[in-house]
Amino acid sequence: MALPKFMIADDPVTDPDNEYIFHTEKPRFFAKRVEEDEEMAYIDIVEEIDNVEEYFHGEPEKKQALLDELEDWYYSYMEWLEEDEDDDDDDDEE
Repeated sequence: MALPKFMIADDPVTDPDNEYIFHTEKPRFFAKRVEEDEEMAYIDIVEEIDNVEEYFHGEPEKKQALLDELEDWYYSYMEWLEEDEDDDDDDDEE
């Protein structure tokens, strides 16, 4: 069984304010949603297991493509959470 390419990781006991995305394939790393201000947020690498720059051999467009894919996945995950929450709310009303 292969792991999913992206996984959510959190630690509600010691770091309840952060939710991380783990990229399980090489280059492996943890990323999270970083807020510049109330209107601007993006996904960025916060901890590397493998050297990301070295992996892409000076091709920043490939790294950016991976981060774009990760961001799309994360926002799809967030939408899924909202839909699941809405479904739970609908079930409670019945």
